[in-house]
Amino acid sequence: MLRSRTPALETTVLVIDDDENLAKVFCKALNLNGFDVLMASTGQKALQMARLHRPQLIVCDIGLPDLSGYDVLKRLRLHPQTLAIPVIMITGRADTFRRSMEHGADDYLSKPVDTRSFLRAVQTQLTKRKQLAQHFALSSNGSIYEPLFPVAHWQELEEQFERIKLASWSSLWMVRLANYGSLYANYGHVFSQLVLQSMGQQLYQWQESQLDFHITWSYLGEDRFIVFLDAPNLSAEEGVQSAIANLKTDLQQPIIVNNHRLTLDINIESIGYQELTGVQTLTTVLPAPVLNQPSLAEQLRQAISRDELQLYFQPQVDLTSGQIIGAEALVRWHLPGKAQILPAQFIPVAEENGLMLPLGEWILETALQQLAYWQKTQCSDISIAINLSGYQLRSPHFIEQLMTLVDRAGVSPIMIDLELPERLILEDLGQAKFLLTALQNRGFSTAIDDFGSGCLSHLQYLPINILKLDKCFVRDLHQNRSNQVIVSAIMEMARGLNISTIANGVETARELSVLKQLKCQSMQGYLFSPAIKAEDFGKLLLESSKKQSVLLDRQEPNSPCLSPR
Repeated sequence: MLRSRTPALETTVLVIDDDENLAKVFCKALNLNGFDVLMASTGQKALQMARLHRPQLIVCDIGLPDLSGYDVLKRLRLHPQTLAIPVIMITGRADTFRRSMEHGADDYLSKPVDTRSFLRAVQTQLTKRKQLAQHFALSSNGSIYEPLFPVAHWQELEEQFERIKLASWSSLWMVRLANYGSLYANYGHVFSQLVLQSMGQQLYQWQESQLDFHITWSYLGEDRFIVFLDAPNLSAEEGVQSAIANLKTDLQQPIIVNNHRLTLDINIESIGYQELTGVQTLTTVLPAPVLNQPSLAEQLRQAISRDELQLYFQPQVDLTSGQIIGAEALVRWHLPGKAQILPAQFIPVAEENGLMLPLGEWILETALQQLAYWQKTQCSDISIAINLSGYQLRSPHFIEQLMTLVDRAGVSPIMIDLELPERLILEDLGQAKFLLTALQNRGFSTAIDDFGSGCLSHLQYLPINILKLDKCFVRDLHQNRSNQVIVSAIMEMARGLNISTIANGVETARELSVLKQLKCQSMQGYLFSPAIKAEDFGKLLLESSKKQSVLLDRQEPNSPCLSPR
């Protein structure tokens, strides 16, 4: 059973499911991992419990006896007290995830749900909530987060509404985040709530600066705020228009949210309150937020299922012969009509939305099929390097799934290098050693990727065939004496333990010269080739097989190889 540390604050999870057996499984797993659990078997009961207890996370089945899970989700997102609570939807149909996300879900799990996947999804959403909580304040009981901007109750808004109708001069304004749909689609519910939080803080600062008016404002839910502006002592309407113009200018200033620089698209409209019977009638005349664009996570799910991702391959070159000996498989994603989405952008999305296992499986299957093609048509002794993730490291079924893919592709494990980043090995040394040993026993080569010095003391105990030197040690190696000493020690130890070495990120002939002198065995990097499409790599293989010392004669223009300083 996957266990987490007991949360520093009491953490409550509401489980909504009419399947008593499944609900008990979820609750038991949560209890064992230090969470308090609430249970509800109907949508109506769940909504009451959510507003009363305001849990840190909600897990909701789509099929409920009274309301659908979508209705529950919609009502949670409309109510000020529950709008920011992360929600994981449970569904028996894999094709319902998009609808779940459109209604404001943070994640979804398809039945049957194994305990590990369930707990991992819970922990991921709670981690995201902690990030959101940095912009929130703790309530008096120390466990519930309340918005920093006011969220008025409907009764209070109704009283204010009646007061301004009796005032000598007043106005009612609606402030909307017009690009809320785009932000939601690309960054998700939590991020869009952070943006709304920033808007609320700006509204508060604007309110404090307007000394000539009595201002009441509140967040209404979704993408909108309401502003009551009362100016009983001011006869000139220009003063109000000027104040509203200043508000719009303030709200459209660039802001930073989670290291993203954004300029918001703000729409402020005057509402003719004389024709309205009450505040709640506002919701009937306002357009709904545009949420029909799939989020980046949804698009990634679709790309995986539809085989729309691509693998690129970066050559690995022997430094003695200059020949290509292998390739590292690297995933790339091109959205139609948009620039390429970098792995640094979509890998975190995959991690936050439970997509690393299906993404990792797609990469493995595609890379192995490509290896089989090359071995049959162009080069029988080419090897391929594939990166593994922490999710695969911890998956109890990973070895079984891997062998199934290998058998299906018809390739030998001997020609497959499986790489684990050094940081993952250090995070769980015991599990990493177990997995690496299991892989070696089945004939795979095992590698430590981004090798620095963290695993140096463990090398004699770890079942490793290959060390991939981190590019931070390679960069400007010709003029960094300290790195030369470190790399030399690593090479010497690797030779003593019969471990092969690859230098990653080699970009200059000077770096290459030093690596040769230090007797590094192979390299990959822009000096020889960036990661390229499979068909281009095939052409490069043909070129390499026809020429001797492809790399050895390749140098930077007007920059001969130099000895290290």
